[in-house]
Amino acid sequence: MGRPSAWPCASRTYGTTSPHAGGAKRRVPPLVALAIAAAWCGPVYALDVVAIEEHWEMAVGEPDASSSGPQVCMVTTPSGHLDGNYFVFTLNHRSHPEYSPGGLQVQQWCGEQLLDSRSAPTDEPLHHNDEVLRWVQRTAVHGGVLTFEILNGESSSWGDFGGDGRLKLTVTTDLTTLNSYRPGTPIEESGVSFAGNRVRSLVLTKLRWWDSEGHVYEMNAPIDIDADLDP
Repeated sequence: MGRPSAWPCASRTYGTTSPHAGGAKRRVPPLVALAIAAAWCGPVYALDVVAIEEHWEMAVGEPDASSSGPQVCMVTTPSGHLDGNYFVFTLNHRSHPEYSPGGLQVQQWCGEQLLDSRSAPTDEPLHHNDEVLRWVQRTAVHGGVLTFEILNGESSSWGDFGGDGRLKLTVTTDLTTLNSYRPGTPIEESGVSFAGNRVRSLVLTKLRWWDSEGHVYEMNAPIDIDADLDP
């Protein structure tokens, strides 16, 4: 399924209908996507999944503070497609209500419409050479509420981020489980959107999910979704 025409990570645009991003999207090798799907589908169809965590790690080479490069756009959807509600996490730029360099922002989209956004208090650009950033993207559903939140963020440029509610979005939903989640969608749709040569790797290190009875499951990836970027 193709992405919406107002896709937030598709073009280097300084408007409100298409947040700032740029560069070609990287595609997951078919065998990798197939392996992920096989590993995921077995437990998911037998459980009522109510929370999912994606654990990410990005290694930066030499960032350019003057151009706010590199810029990264992460996508998570609870439904396996981009027609309904989905979430975007932008690193080193914010695109709503207008483009601003540096910082961090989470966005809620429904199809082609941007519905809500929240930003971290920092507007600093990445500025430390050879730093490694880590963060968790958590999606959960409970009592008719769908929640997306950034947790356990670590960065030399920004310090700790996430977990304080500033990078958290909630929306009412008819969903009762996250069984339609597909890890291949965020892997395929996320990536470095500007100055990709300044990123050494962007890796999904682990998936963790919870069922409705509180049992925890884990799948170690690790998958470098931008393995073809320049070192």
